[in-house]
Amino acid sequence: MKKKKSVLLAMSGGIDSNTAAFLLKENGYQVTGVYFHLVTDGCRDYDFGKGTHNKEYFYDSNTVREVADKLNITLHEIDYREAFSRIVIKDFVRKYQNGITPNPCVLCNEKIKFPLLLKHASNNGISYIASGHYARIEHKTGQDRYILKRGVDRKKDQSYFLYRLGYDILSRSVFPLGDLTKKSVEKIASNAGLKSLKIKESQEICFITGNNYRELIEQRASQQDKNQPGYFVDTSGNILGRHKGVAFYTIGQRRKTGLSLNSRKYIVEINNKENKIVIGDEADLYKKEFKLVKVHYSSIAPIIHPMQLEVQIRYNTPPAKATIFPDENDNLRVIFEEPKRAITPGQSAVFYDDDVVLGGGIITI
Repeated sequence: MKKKKSVLLAMSGGIDSNTAAFLLKENGYQVTGVYFHLVTDGCRDYDFGKGTHNKEYFYDSNTVREVADKLNITLHEIDYREAFSRIVIKDFVRKYQNGITPNPCVLCNEKIKFPLLLKHASNNGISYIASGHYARIEHKTGQDRYILKRGVDRKKDQSYFLYRLGYDILSRSVFPLGDLTKKSVEKIASNAGLKSLKIKESQEICFITGNNYRELIEQRASQQDKNQPGYFVDTSGNILGRHKGVAFYTIGQRRKTGLSLNSRKYIVEINNKENKIVIGDEADLYKKEFKLVKVHYSSIAPIIHPMQLEVQIRYNTPPAKATIFPDENDNLRVIFEEPKRAITPGQSAVFYDDDVVLGGGIITI
């Protein structure tokens, strides 16, 4: 009798990871589930499949156990809250304190979730790892390369969050939902009797209660790192009022500035060095050029000549044509053909060739 392929699946209790578990079993895998306890503050635990959810609709270990029992899957639980807090949440707070808007899901995938999956699989003699992400992996056999690709459902595609995964992860990863649409997943879950376990999704960061990141920063900032008030200025440098500290604002923000102005104004720049926040018009948010640092290449060698590619500057924002130029410090300069709104330092920019993830980096101006 042929031995089944073994796979370790990150489970959350949500419809995506539930369906991934069902599909893996249907495709002949010997499935083991693992539930990572990652969050202490805010909402109770992390939805691995989606990456974000609302406190009102949290997943918990009881839900995951119910799914595992229903599908006859052995479930392991691992408490990794201390490391998650030290690596992901601490970075999140520090970046905001420096006037930068971070992307914690990208960092978590790179430093926490997938390395933890791989380690646990290796320690238990399990061949593959899996999650409920909407993404695909293609193996180029002649070149022994594993290429990360967009999920078929462009509205649910999550390759943007996975661009920093390396060969060691991609070569052992399985994404059962990559070739499916969300509607197909919901239909499969319903037919398998899993639909009743579906939990409402949202776009909030897992460790922030009520999407109030300002409260988290105030709680986590050490006394010497408390944010200092400074000035709002217009694009000419004229003082408009006082701000509470650069940590509490982000590019493109219009509300909660406390300013009374005669027209719609937006935060167009955060100057951490001078502790100033620049207020401007909608038109001032549009820029064509930025720099990428901490560049990671997924499917190509480092760029040494200018290349025309598609670049995506945030999740669920369509990619746009741009030319990418290398510099002498292994960073990249990106110039869009058309100006883009609210290019935000700290966010990731991922570059694609059609649906193939080539790489990406962290935006700086």
